[in-house]
Amino acid sequence: MISPISSGISNNIAASTQLQQTRQTVPDEKALEEKQAFQKFAAGTFYQTMIKSLRSTERETKYFNGGRAEKIFQGEFDQRIASSMAEEHGSPFAGPLFDQYSAIRNRESMFAAAAQSTSTSGANL
Repeated sequence: MISPISSGISNNIAASTQLQQTRQTVPDEKALEEKQAFQKFAAGTFYQTMIKSLRSTERETKYFNGGRAEKIFQGEFDQRIASSMAEEHGSPFAGPLFDQYSAIRNRESMFAAAAQSTSTSGANL
């Protein structure tokens, strides 16, 4: 027969393990927002540069040139295409870059926390 104390302890351990697994699987909202912003910037810059390069290979024709208005429209259109491509297809491109950025940022915050804890422990002496 299982005693109520050991049953309660095993329930607490199971709940704690489940909470830790949930924390690991549910991404932090701030980290998710940072990842989306990083993806939008990195992939958006890449796609925008690619589209600009593709446009530069086109030759202007004498009869179908819309002048300055067409160039403004094409610029806005290209920007929207690049933004859409970054949102939909930028994850494979920006994902590894964001992972490296996160690792460096986490390492720097750990060093800063360690330096702060050593400076406060030295002040207590």
